[in-house]
Amino acid sequence: MAAFNYRDLVRLVSPGSWQFYFQARGIALPEGADWSDPPPTLHKSILQALEALAEPQQGTVYTELRRVKLLAHPRGVQALCNTVPLGDSMLEDFEHHASDAERALWALTNWPERFANAESFVRANVQVGGRSWRRLHLPPGQVLHCQPEDIERLRLALAVAFTPSRGRARACEIDVLTRHLDGGVQLDIRIEDNRQRSLEFGPDDCTLWRDVRPPQFMTVILYPANGVIDLLMTGGAKAREKLLAPLGQFVFRKPIVPIAVPEPMFLLNRLRQGVWPDEHSGLDLRDYGVVKARLSECRVCAIQPPACDFIIKPPAGVDSPDVLECVQAKQADRLLGHGFDILDAVISLYFEPTDGARQRRVVHIRVKPTGIANLRDMEEAEAQLAQALLRALGVMQDPPTAVVADEAVIDSEML
Repeated sequence: MAAFNYRDLVRLVSPGSWQFYFQARGIALPEGADWSDPPPTLHKSILQALEALAEPQQGTVYTELRRVKLLAHPRGVQALCNTVPLGDSMLEDFEHHASDAERALWALTNWPERFANAESFVRANVQVGGRSWRRLHLPPGQVLHCQPEDIERLRLALAVAFTPSRGRARACEIDVLTRHLDGGVQLDIRIEDNRQRSLEFGPDDCTLWRDVRPPQFMTVILYPANGVIDLLMTGGAKAREKLLAPLGQFVFRKPIVPIAVPEPMFLLNRLRQGVWPDEHSGLDLRDYGVVKARLSECRVCAIQPPACDFIIKPPAGVDSPDVLECVQAKQADRLLGHGFDILDAVISLYFEPTDGARQRRVVHIRVKPTGIANLRDMEEAEAQLAQALLRALGVMQDPPTAVVADEAVIDSEML
């Protein structure tokens, strides 16, 4: 396990958030210390309070701080944002925090279940592109059936599929997590593996053998609007067939027939967070002469029946409010929140006038779940800027590596 320096974490979080965490965990500052002390003095007091904790509270607190440290980065905060729909109070709180570490600590203290879901998202995202990853492509616009009764049927079918002949029925658990920001659903599956004998120390400090039932972990990430399935599991083609057959029967309600086309994936729901890239994205639109970017048009579709589309199209113009501002002003945040997916959108980039021109140049980027619809109509520089912007926003997801993508294509053809 990597070394954990909680002293750095103490300096990255504001005193107000530490005070809230200490009160929630029943931790007191050393005698004579006060939360109004200057930051250098207060940091020393916080460290003294943490080091003075007795077991088992010290172990519990250190474990929580380690978990916070693992999400104290932009991708970790993005995973936290993925756990809630647009307009949630947690996202509003994040705007007032000074660092990613503070956002992670605040989420753990107030919403431990959301924090655990974000950890699952991060673990899955890290595995994408690895040896256990396979990406399958289906026709876009898939309909998912993830109601409790559907998941229960899937659980029973997987337990039977992975039970060896003449063996006892295997246990199976499935957690259904909604990726609000990505417009996807993540299924964390745990199936009982073969029994193992574990040697460990007992209460009398002597070793003893104990039979354990370890779980076999599988993760399935479904992007219905894009027609993409990310499989994260060990085993070969037969193991994947055991998973895909029940998945198609109970979640898609039709056989899964993959299409071997390793193309970039577009997560349009991430446009809900805005279309101007932040400082961590590595892209500054001002370097290209862009003075404003706005979401000028958007079409959303209801996830659950009855199926219906809504088109949000505010007036054009650099000074006109965009889709996000109009939805907020009309108190129609639900259209860009949970229950609706973005099917296509138009991002407008307004450039600074050059050579004394009165009219400013405008580039419109029409994005669909399958790609940039008007990419061929753009000039080369405009096309490169459009792709760079979508990558910076996290909307355009390239295949992790060309080698792994080729392997996924070959494997998909064999299914």
